[in-house]
Amino acid sequence: MVRHWKVLLILSTGLASYLFYQNLQTQHGAGHLRSKKTKLILPPEKCSHLKALILNSVMKIFKRKHFFEVVNALQGCLWREDPTERNLLKEKFQKCCNASYSMIVTQENTPIGHTIHYDGQKGSKNVTASLYSLFPKESPFHKPIKRCAVVGNGGILNNSFCGAEIDQADFVFRLNLPPLNWTNDVGTKTDVVTANPSILVNKFSSLMERRKPFSIRMKEYGPTLVILPAFSYLRDTEISLRAMYTINDFDLNSRVVFFNPDYLKNLADYWKHIGVKAPRLSSGLMLVSAAIEICDEVTVYGFWPFSQDLDGVPIPHHYYDNVLPTPKFHAMPEEFYQYLQMHILGSLRLNLGQC
Repeated sequence: MVRHWKVLLILSTGLASYLFYQNLQTQHGAGHLRSKKTKLILPPEKCSHLKALILNSVMKIFKRKHFFEVVNALQGCLWREDPTERNLLKEKFQKCCNASYSMIVTQENTPIGHTIHYDGQKGSKNVTASLYSLFPKESPFHKPIKRCAVVGNGGILNNSFCGAEIDQADFVFRLNLPPLNWTNDVGTKTDVVTANPSILVNKFSSLMERRKPFSIRMKEYGPTLVILPAFSYLRDTEISLRAMYTINDFDLNSRVVFFNPDYLKNLADYWKHIGVKAPRLSSGLMLVSAAIEICDEVTVYGFWPFSQDLDGVPIPHHYYDNVLPTPKFHAMPEEFYQYLQMHILGSLRLNLGQC
């Protein structure tokens, strides 16, 4: 009986918020699709209704057009950090996953003789002395970081002019070896970059032929930490080690480390319980989750999984190309909805416009 009342309360709150938003659209008519530079500033009570609609609903109830309208209107609401909400979320991640200790395979958490169990498929690998020597002694994230930027590769970054703001962060996470030619929009500072093995296969010929293009890309990042999922799938181990050896052979400033499959499994279980159900979490959600745990402040850029921007203008999937993700492998819209809810709660700041 109590559960039924909770369901009715959520539905009634969502319905009231939706009716409010329909009324908001009637008031503003066709003017609701505004340029990024002229956002309507909404009064607090209207923002409260919009936020309640997102927090008390799920992604699948929205039609695409209405969802864009709601998110667009939310851009006119002042964002405030909520330290209480942020710390509650940080504690949840620490309890389930402990990124500061467990995200990276280290000599501290993975000793000689330990059996590594792959998180993406059945399989294991015994830690020999040779393999152990490749691991860092301790986690590079054992010390807290003040202000972090997690930079996705979404086409919404084009003409965002966010580069300078991104570079002002104390620590910058990037995803899947993106080119940094668009410095005005994406900046140049890179402290961590992930590298999915599929990127190494498709863009750098599995590092089996000429390795110079890979070394040139890595030089763009400077002395960065490169995280690879060497122990997610059996096929990924060899190419991840090859990337490490290539960086060492070319005397690059980058340092390769490996995602801990135990950490990734625990993180996937956490998000599955929350409602993100897909064969695999995206690299973006992995890094955003870790950043919330190890950083005091997190701002997220370039996370927008749709083929149109907030004003309905077509945009590429990435700011540098339009290569689409593997269908049904990640739950990108559902992941974005989690970012949006965390933004509304004040746990992180989600930037979707110009800086």
